[in-house]
Amino acid sequence: MKKNNILLLISVLATLSFSSCTQKTIKTEEKDFIKKFYLSKDTAKGALSVDIEIELPVSFHDKGILDSIRATIVSNLFGKEYIQFGNDSIVSLFAHNLSNEYLENNSPLLDHLDSSSVYSFNNEHNVEGFALQSDENIFTYGIDRNVYMGGAHNLETRNYYNFDLKTGKVISESDIFKSNVMAELTKIIKLRIVEESDDIESLEELNESVFWTDSIKPNGNFYITDESINYVFNPYEIAPYAYGDTEVSLPFSYIKKLLKPNSVIDYLVNKQVK
Repeated sequence: MKKNNILLLISVLATLSFSSCTQKTIKTEEKDFIKKFYLSKDTAKGALSVDIEIELPVSFHDKGILDSIRATIVSNLFGKEYIQFGNDSIVSLFAHNLSNEYLENNSPLLDHLDSSSVYSFNNEHNVEGFALQSDENIFTYGIDRNVYMGGAHNLETRNYYNFDLKTGKVISESDIFKSNVMAELTKIIKLRIVEESDDIESLEELNESVFWTDSIKPNGNFYITDESINYVFNPYEIAPYAYGDTEVSLPFSYIKKLLKPNSVIDYLVNKQVK
């Protein structure tokens, strides 16, 4: 009898030990690439500057979910065709493909290069990919991209992806908000723009500001924190390019009545709002 009890105790301890060692959050590793690719041997005739600093998911207790999340992230960083490549080669491969495209497009134009057009051959492609919220339930990933391929100014974007770690799928607005609340959510977003602005003091002033108020609405581009849902509107989305991007923080206390009960973010909301 004592032997059986000892065996049972060993079994229980082993189970507890295994459970405590199971990785319940996404682990990432950093991959960097910085290089300038010159258009010709004459370095004054232009170059493509590439600067990539990203985190990539490398481990999780459920490999199927890990692979799904990695595939989504890689697709949005580089394109679906890069999913097949390993983390150690993917960044360098993407950068060199960019350089090949740059040379192919611009080398034939070298004969027409003069002092007034040299700027158009100095291109940039900068990408930053980073993890934000990361616990047992949600993994949030952001991508900052700044690209200049000639023209008046750079193209800058910030996009976010919130993953449900039980399914590996991206969390959408329909997963967390009740149906038929988008109009009310739009009003709250506009209200928060006013509250967070140093120059705008009312919704009336917002309508008369640089913002294109008819375009201000939930856009699916948000990231989740312990305290809020934060929408991001990129340049040209709700305001002129010169105004930059606009980030709008929605504390859970502002939107609790709009949220679905028992959604994937319910545990966060309950910690903040009683």
